[in-house]
Amino acid sequence: MTLTVAHSFPVWLPQTQTWLYNQVRFLPPGATSHILCKEVQHMEQFHLPNIHSLSGASSRLTRLSTHLFRHMDYHLFVRHMCLKLEPDVLHSHFGPVGWKNHLVARLLPSTRLEKIRRVVTFYGQDVDHLPKTNPVWRKRYRDMFERTDLVLCEGSVMAGKVEALGCPSDRIRIHHLGVDLGSIPFEPRVKKSGEPFRVLMAAAFRPKKGFIYGLKALELVSRKFELEVTLVGDATDDAESAREKQKILDFLQGSQLGERVKLTGFLAVKGLYEAARSHHIYLAPSVAADDGDNEGGAPVSLIEMAASGMPVVSSRHCDIPEIIRNGHSGLLADERDVAGLARCLGSLMDDPGSWKSLAQNARTHIEENYNAATQGEALYKLYEMA
Repeated sequence: MTLTVAHSFPVWLPQTQTWLYNQVRFLPPGATSHILCKEVQHMEQFHLPNIHSLSGASSRLTRLSTHLFRHMDYHLFVRHMCLKLEPDVLHSHFGPVGWKNHLVARLLPSTRLEKIRRVVTFYGQDVDHLPKTNPVWRKRYRDMFERTDLVLCEGSVMAGKVEALGCPSDRIRIHHLGVDLGSIPFEPRVKKSGEPFRVLMAAAFRPKKGFIYGLKALELVSRKFELEVTLVGDATDDAESAREKQKILDFLQGSQLGERVKLTGFLAVKGLYEAARSHHIYLAPSVAADDGDNEGGAPVSLIEMAASGMPVVSSRHCDIPEIIRNGHSGLLADERDVAGLARCLGSLMDDPGSWKSLAQNARTHIEENYNAATQGEALYKLYEMA
């Protein structure tokens, strides 16, 4: 059986959303994918066939249109393209995108549109943050769920949250985000005598990433161990992210840890992998932010780093414990537990001999459950059953 799938997400593709690229490109040959977007970015990294863009490359005009019309011109474009392409499946990525695709189809009905199976994937901010800050989305989601064939979630915690928003449980399926293991060689980290412990954190600067708690934990650890810390990431183009960046910079300025920390800005995927090879430990201290924003599932960068052979310290947050099993494939502390994070880091630094077994356990688990190739096959089967 062959399927034509239209993927709807307004921007193809921010550097922080490599996991969307992998979802599309690892679908099996039986699927023909069409990407329906409002604008394109970073095409040198994320080029694929059949990209249909309303506005072309990102521009000031695109941003103005988005501000004035909240993407409704784009969703009309999605409707137009669905009538033209007649896909078997419309896969809307992110809850609000799914609702707007649904709204346009409801306001401008067509028997041809009714034949298209509708799949929506939630990813995090759309599950907790949006309904908390703007409760109208609860009603919107319930309306969307009535006409959605399948709702996909990264893990069991997220699935429970989506069900609590009103989605019937028989329409919810867990679909793990896969990573490209072919481009991530397994290289268990080994610390050479006399070199400092090198710790890596990588993410956009947002409260939910918990960088402040990680840095505070590293400050405690630095009293005993020689450290070098690298932060890969930066603020995005919104005020909240800019405030978080300033908090990080202010902390580093007042901390003895500051001179041991290197900030690289955002790196392309290849650059992140290269940086990771020279580091010993990956730290991902995610938390639920005050406004409800959280990982929803788990950071894909955490899966990638664990797969690479780097021991991971993270938090008991959302679906992270499904990937990092405490004491087996990494170490976990409670959210915002600076002392707990420091104990986990100190435990790894006291016993580098434990790294290999943690790394091997993590790689095996990821190969079995988070391999982009097998997850592409699984997604195709989900489309068939929708």
